[in-house]
Amino acid sequence: MARRVPSGRPAIHDPRRLRGRDQDPRAGPEKDPGRQRFRTLSYPTPADVTRTAEALTARYPGLCRLSTIGHSRHGVPLRMLSVGRGPRHALVVAGAHPNEYVGGGTLLELAHRALGGERPGTVWHLVLCLDPDGARLNEGGHRADTLFGHYRSFFRPTADEQPEWAPALPRPRFLPESRALLDVIHRLRPYIQISLHGTDIGGTFAQLTRDVPGLDRTLAASAERLGIPVERAPLDALHWPPSAPGVFVLPPPGAPERPTAFPENAHRSTWLAPHAHGGFTAVLEVPVWAAAGFADLAPHPAPEQRLGHWAERLRDYAHTVRGHYERARPHLPAPGPDPGFSMRRAVAETLRVCGPLADSWDPAHPSFTPLPGLTRARTASIEGFARRTPLRAAAMLLRLLEEYAPAPGTASQRTELEALVARWCAAYAASFTATWVPVDRQIEHQVNVTTAAVEAAEGHLAPS
Repeated sequence: MARRVPSGRPAIHDPRRLRGRDQDPRAGPEKDPGRQRFRTLSYPTPADVTRTAEALTARYPGLCRLSTIGHSRHGVPLRMLSVGRGPRHALVVAGAHPNEYVGGGTLLELAHRALGGERPGTVWHLVLCLDPDGARLNEGGHRADTLFGHYRSFFRPTADEQPEWAPALPRPRFLPESRALLDVIHRLRPYIQISLHGTDIGGTFAQLTRDVPGLDRTLAASAERLGIPVERAPLDALHWPPSAPGVFVLPPPGAPERPTAFPENAHRSTWLAPHAHGGFTAVLEVPVWAAAGFADLAPHPAPEQRLGHWAERLRDYAHTVRGHYERARPHLPAPGPDPGFSMRRAVAETLRVCGPLADSWDPAHPSFTPLPGLTRARTASIEGFARRTPLRAAAMLLRLLEEYAPAPGTASQRTELEALVARWCAAYAASFTATWVPVDRQIEHQVNVTTAAVEAAEGHLAPS
């Protein structure tokens, strides 16, 4: 059952947070809305975020401006809330990956803090949801409080349908959402862009396109206070050198970045666009379920055996889902604009990457790429990918059969797939002894690290 916000305690995305000020039209913003405790037990949906942004703009027209910066591939407006006054610009982006829900709540808390005077002289530009089309295919996940519930609403598009990554492929694709974001960056020239991300099971970490010393202190202190491990060896930052615990810096052009199974090049992504104007990007990750193993720097006693084991497990898992995919193929959506075809492409692409990914970390395979720092944290990240990647494919295939091919002939396969997804979710959570991080803590941590990153970046600006 979905957790509900107790009555009388408005959620961060509830316009009732403004109640009390509204009775006096002469009243300015609250002195420090950021001091209010975070009061949400489920993630705000993109619609919740938009409604609250509209309420803030109506209440504080001199300080808040809500603009449309473009439209999605399916014609949904891309909205940006700008808060504050001043010559400097900070850009924060939520919803780049539609299966990562925390960013909307973080944006709204940042808006309330900006109204209370956070970083005077800086205008906070908050992109409410960069991929609203993908978000519509994840409806239901905002209320999930189990890993199984999370995956029952799961959708993650292929890289060429992700606004941040589509320009970074060997054959770049500039989606309308990508162009809208790039246009905003070139128009505003932000000194920092923050991209808000999340993961299902793991820890927190930051990826920087340019090193800014000091961010690690806030990340570590906030994580410790909120019970979130600092992830020390994420596969997403496989070849990004750490500048401090949990902080990874983009390597130079031409150097390896991620596992070779992933063709994206971060130097061509939207993350690098602020560099043209002297800025940089910080990508902030926070987990839904925390697992201490992702922070364990102890050397693994048998790393090669562990790598080979998880390479073989990934191949086996992918083989199982591939069999279901072939069985379901006659019932799946045909090529076209239907969202179901995007989901079908996502299943196929997720399955495609499993083999090369397993080969890249299998010491017995010719494609093996030596991995730096074979600690328990590194092998935990590899196990996480080995479990998560085929689970994503299975979960999306189940949704395809339920929502786009609910024919009597697929009933038994739907039952089998649902049991498979449930079993894999249970094993995934149990393997890491994963504990839920309450949504308010996820938001609070992202807000803490975001404001610290903005402050650190501001400290390195040339005097105006």
